[in-house]
Amino acid sequence: MQIKPDLVSLFGLNIQGDFGGMTAYKSARNRFTWFASTTPKVAASIIQQQQRQRWTQAAALWSAMTPNDRNKWAAATAAAHLCISAYNLWMHCVTTWDLDLLATISRKTGITLNLRTSNAPSD
Repeated sequence: MQIKPDLVSLFGLNIQGDFGGMTAYKSARNRFTWFASTTPKVAASIIQQQQRQRWTQAAALWSAMTPNDRNKWAAATAAAHLCISAYNLWMHCVTTWDLDLLATISRKTGITLNLRTSNAPSD
């Protein structure tokens, strides 16, 4: 079911997510789309849970960064002419522990980037 955005924005609402058995989001064509939510038939495996936790921790580390540190990542991303955001570069580096990429970007841009985390990924 699609609802015109004008109707929803008339009330000042930005609707997305799960609501009472329904999932809603705004599509690329600027339409609100609603559909019945589904639940998984099989619980997440231990490996899936560990991977989700890894991404959650990486996002939390980004949020805990100072604005100055985030700005360094943004500046390095722009200086290296990467077609990704600073956040995406951070998520890649911290979830893959790609120290070679980090060193290359730091060397090419002259901006020192650090993975401020105490634990490397386990795999």
